[in-house]
Amino acid sequence: MTEQPFVLLVDDDPQQEAFALALNAYGVEAKHVLPDDLTAEDLNHASLVLIDEFIENWTAREAVKDSIGLFVRDGVALAAVLRSALDGRGPSPETAPTPRNTALVLRTGHLAVLAEGTPAFIRPMTVASRHDLEWVAEKAQVDAETLARFAALAVATKALPTEWGNPTDPTAQLQWLALGEQPWREDAIAQIELCRPPWTVLAATSAGRRWLSWFIQRILPFPTFLVDDRRAASYLGLKPSALDVLLGGDSDAAAALKQAKYTGQLAAFAGRRWWRAGIAAVKQLALKTAEGRGADDIARALGALHGTDLDALGLRHPVFQIDADYNVVDEPLEITEAVRLQPDGWPSYADDPWLATTSIDVEDSLAKLIVIDDRADVVEDGGE
Repeated sequence: MTEQPFVLLVDDDPQQEAFALALNAYGVEAKHVLPDDLTAEDLNHASLVLIDEFIENWTAREAVKDSIGLFVRDGVALAAVLRSALDGRGPSPETAPTPRNTALVLRTGHLAVLAEGTPAFIRPMTVASRHDLEWVAEKAQVDAETLARFAALAVATKALPTEWGNPTDPTAQLQWLALGEQPWREDAIAQIELCRPPWTVLAATSAGRRWLSWFIQRILPFPTFLVDDRRAASYLGLKPSALDVLLGGDSDAAAALKQAKYTGQLAAFAGRRWWRAGIAAVKQLALKTAEGRGADDIARALGALHGTDLDALGLRHPVFQIDADYNVVDEPLEITEAVRLQPDGWPSYADDPWLATTSIDVEDSLAKLIVIDDRADVVEDGGE
């Protein structure tokens, strides 16, 4: 029987014991330790380590508070110490590090302060990347969804492939993603490769941890080879609510949509996701019976295949805009009514975020992010 993933919670608050106990109900083994009680045995056994940002009660640390080289100021510093220990760095320069695939997550109640000046949407990935962490989570979130996300991360980390380095045979990585033998498999692989996956040198020299960081920080939050409900539905000319209606049927369209649903590692981490290539296959299925190639034609064809009308989006070429915090606005708009943006931290291989031309204010922070090729359109429309 496979050993359960082990989650280690390092926190100076004894009441976090309840949080660890709650995690045990999600298919993992979890343990809370005070900083003074942290052992190499527990650390080396962990698939996931959750670290409190502000550690106030730490007796052993206070004994060396006047030695700046020994004083571990906070959870960020502790994470760096633990990463060094996990990788087996030093003290001999002849000893090469032996990386482990343990994921480190910082839990903080002050993410806005830690990521000061950063738009809210990209704060977790920005801080995680800056401090060599897999993720940063709001400590105040202790609901069932949060517990499930941590458990999913522990399971995904433990499931990382042990062999890396051959880009011509990424079988293990594709199994981790649960990409089966679908008719659109090769299209999906091509889309993955466009996202510059670190499945060779960087993954091989980090026990796969760089792959995990790439997936959780650069793929799941953005529209890449995986997309969320809003975009999946819009590609089919539908409103998001129509996806569940379509899934509830037994038509060929429903079967194709079910195959397009992402079920690989971390499927429970950021909400439902769909293979872009799989959604394209659903669209092609609809086009076989559609009277035209427009979005409304596709929506009607899917409704006919399903046996009932589906909520059509009513847009020809829908795009999604973002607000000042980089959060995606739920309601899409026509591409002719928007300009492209290039925000900091937004992957170049992800779908562009947009800004409605009616929302452009030259003094607004988003206006400064308009793609250079679209700025001329703004001038012509009198935006400046």
